[in-house]
Amino acid sequence: MRSILASLVQLATTVLVIAVVILVILVPLSLAQPDPGAVLFAFLLGPFDSVRHIGNIAEAATPIALTGLASTVIFRAGMFNLGTEGGFFLGGLGAAAFAIMVGVQGPLAAPLAILAGACIGSVACVVPGYLRVRHGAPEMVTSLVFNFALLFAGLLFLSYVLRDPTAGALTSPKIPADARLDRLLQGTRLNSGAIIAVLACIIGGIWLFATRSGLNTRIVGSSPGFAAHLGLPITRITMATQVVGGLIAGMAGAVEVLGLYTRFTWVSLPGLGWTGIIVAILARENPFLIIPAALFLGYLQVGGDILGRSMDVPSEIVGILTAAIMVAVTAKIIFENPRLLRAIRSIKQQEAK
Repeated sequence: MRSILASLVQLATTVLVIAVVILVILVPLSLAQPDPGAVLFAFLLGPFDSVRHIGNIAEAATPIALTGLASTVIFRAGMFNLGTEGGFFLGGLGAAAFAIMVGVQGPLAAPLAILAGACIGSVACVVPGYLRVRHGAPEMVTSLVFNFALLFAGLLFLSYVLRDPTAGALTSPKIPADARLDRLLQGTRLNSGAIIAVLACIIGGIWLFATRSGLNTRIVGSSPGFAAHLGLPITRITMATQVVGGLIAGMAGAVEVLGLYTRFTWVSLPGLGWTGIIVAILARENPFLIIPAALFLGYLQVGGDILGRSMDVPSEIVGILTAAIMVAVTAKIIFENPRLLRAIRSIKQQEAK
């Protein structure tokens, strides 16, 4: 009963934080417009005014739910690895390259391409994790640098191996139709990747809270000293979570490319790995809560897009509004989570050394 009441209190305070941010930023903005009510409606209720907009929310939530799950698995082992961004990029590139260069046809084309992307993308998390457990290198620093190294390596591969010479831009040839994911909702780009994301979060929650392996991971992440006292293989558990997190991040990139694009066109880091870290924090590192957290961020994105398109509101203002909401909510949750605070302090101490 106490845990339920605590959860309700946390939810109420989170809603209060969001309301305060909207009151401080959106209300003055709306009063400066000819129709203040229309501005408030566009941002707050616009995402729910049509099936297409609801589909857009789910579409935006799909990749960040997967990257949020990847970050959750990594964080639960006590690591603050930021390689999910690089894994997302590599996963998309690997899936596109596999689909185009291997050319598997039939119903296995998409699953095999996703598997290839997941395996390639896992490198982005495994290498910083190995450097941490083997040499004590701070994983936040190494993963951050490694993300950009992987970006330039990927662009080199795209330029000299995968590039379509007939295209007028740096892009791959068209991805075969058999490798692309099916659409779920007519009039939107929502695809079967959303089903993959939901199932992955459910499986991740069951693993984390209902299996011995998940329990051991939580013990290692929350109390390494107690884990050592129990004789748990800390290094093996830590590296296993980096592998699994990397696989999920790579799968997220593969799902994004195969579900929304006809060609691979990324020439910079997409940023959805960073957003996944926010999702993991919002969900309090609980895979079951990742789905509503990702939908919430998708709602903010769609509301901001509607506000920017339908009203005379600069896109910079819309970006500030959505960013302020995310920062305020994320900061609140971080300060309520002693384990996250300890992890951040530990990282700062490592950087100082």
